[in-house]
Amino acid sequence: MYGYSDSTGLNRQRELRASNLPGAFAAMGISLGLTGAISWWASFLPGIAAWFWPLIIVQFGLILAIGTVRSWSKNADNLSLVLLFVYAGVTGLVLAPIASIYLASSVGQGILLKALVSAGATFAAGAIYGWTTKKDLSNWGSILFMALLGIIISSLLNIFLLKSPVTDLVISWITVIVFTAFTAFDLNMARDNRFNQTAGQIALNLYLDFLNLFLAFLRIFGGSSRD
Repeated sequence: MYGYSDSTGLNRQRELRASNLPGAFAAMGISLGLTGAISWWASFLPGIAAWFWPLIIVQFGLILAIGTVRSWSKNADNLSLVLLFVYAGVTGLVLAPIASIYLASSVGQGILLKALVSAGATFAAGAIYGWTTKKDLSNWGSILFMALLGIIISSLLNIFLLKSPVTDLVISWITVIVFTAFTAFDLNMARDNRFNQTAGQIALNLYLDFLNLFLAFLRIFGGSSRD
């Protein structure tokens, strides 16, 4: 049986873990702003597209470092935030060639705005559900991971083999559904922080959820504008 002190200790632990959430949301917002600002700035740099693959490798390295930061750093809380901001900056460089295409015209700028608003609304819906539901969504993890692998594989096949606009549209809508579910899952896990994540690790998950929603809507609206 749990005594009163055990119950109080558990409640205190939950409060301490939940206190990471305001910092995580703040870090997510700063990271998204940093990505947008650097993407806009780098879109004017000639030859930025040539750095795509080296930057992708750096991204993977940073994700691995953030995900494992507790195992190799005694200052994991602060370091995870620093690494997150570096990752956000690198992502801005990766997205710069895409930004240059959409920023070149008023139509493209309108598509960017529509994608941003749509991603914000969809992210909010998933986040509210994940936070308010009484259900334990931990069993979604493996399903969502397999769905993500399916999206990656089908996207690569479409890019290099099929090259089908219809397939790309279908994949984009599936991506919206999957990352809306990811948003709900990540907020549900972060609510009690059962994985004992740092604010930077939680923020990275939320940042990637929003960014992938934004890019999916960008492909949806961008593809429809070319039809």
